[in-house]
Amino acid sequence: MGIYLICLIVGGVLFGLSLLGGHDVGGHDLTADHPGSGDIASWFSLRALVSFATFFGLAGVLGGLIGASVTVQFVMALVSGLAVGGFTAYLFRLARTRGEVSGGMGRLAGRTGEVLISPAPGRPGRVAVTISGQVTQLAAHSDDALHPGDAVIVIGQQGGVLDVKLWDGA
Repeated sequence: MGIYLICLIVGGVLFGLSLLGGHDVGGHDLTADHPGSGDIASWFSLRALVSFATFFGLAGVLGGLIGASVTVQFVMALVSGLAVGGFTAYLFRLARTRGEVSGGMGRLAGRTGEVLISPAPGRPGRVAVTISGQVTQLAAHSDDALHPGDAVIVIGQQGGVLDVKLWDGA
């Protein structure tokens, strides 16, 4: 029961903090923001892994308390963790593709940032934008030729990817 209790405590604390903090912005998850590459990577976001650990631990502890065998206890924990972690990943992936993730994403138009990785035709780059006092890295595309270090301004967003233009500061 030791591993289940550890998962429950650590996962539960992190899960509670994520609910209290309530922000999920593209740069804070361990997901790939590249179109097409998020198929597998998006299932392993930090929020999904914390959800898995919390409910894996909870089901394992409850299985031990009801006197289930070690095998049944493990299967209960695994099924619960995978179900809740998978559901969490699915919901946030769906919200991200629809541009409905909270945390300031809808208010980025007009903000300036800096190019970290140059976007190329058909492939987004990365820009650093300050949101609520925190520098956040987000996927971005542009019709302008951009290079790392260039100043950009956000002109829109679609599906979690920013649309940026070269910013001359004027």
